[in-house]
Amino acid sequence: MKKYILFFLLISCASEESRLADIYYQNKNYNKAIEYYTESLKLKPNDTQSLYRRGRSYEELKQFDKALIDYNKVISIDSENVNAILSLAINSLREKQYLDAELYSKKVIKINPDLHDAYYLLGRSQQYQGFFSDAVRSYQTSISLNSDFSESYYYLGLVYLKLKNDKNACKNFSIATSLNNSEAKKIQKRYCY
Repeated sequence: MKKYILFFLLISCASEESRLADIYYQNKNYNKAIEYYTESLKLKPNDTQSLYRRGRSYEELKQFDKALIDYNKVISIDSENVNAILSLAINSLREKQYLDAELYSKKVIKINPDLHDAYYLLGRSQQYQGFFSDAVRSYQTSISLNSDFSESYYYLGLVYLKLKNDKNACKNFSIATSLNNSEAKKIQKRYCY
């Protein structure tokens, strides 16, 4: 009976630490969030949500190596955790490892083909590799899944510029601008007026 009470108390402490960490995370106090997630993970080391959010907190603080450790641990526990896989795709893009970003994006699409983020990241990786036709299809799929995501329109516009299709480029920059994308607005002023 004492073992069960002790176990219950440990789980309660881990839950409390995790809840506090979530509050700090939501309030963008990432250093405190990391502190509390770390304490929670001492009691529940395989809590993928706490691992992932600690990784996100590290990423927000530009501690990318620590974030990658947490994302990879999440995947070692749950190989189909799309949040961690998407974060690895984003990191691969940041590190200019475009083939890795493509592979991570495709893995997410295989798990859940309805996530616009995965197609957007796939488009980015294809664009940087020079696969413009593939990138167009990926961005268009992203847009079909979430027509309010300005980044897909912006990058699709950049691909159309590269392909010397100014009409479609300007159309996409215009939509991105209407969705408050400041980069699209700058490009639109330069190429579309």
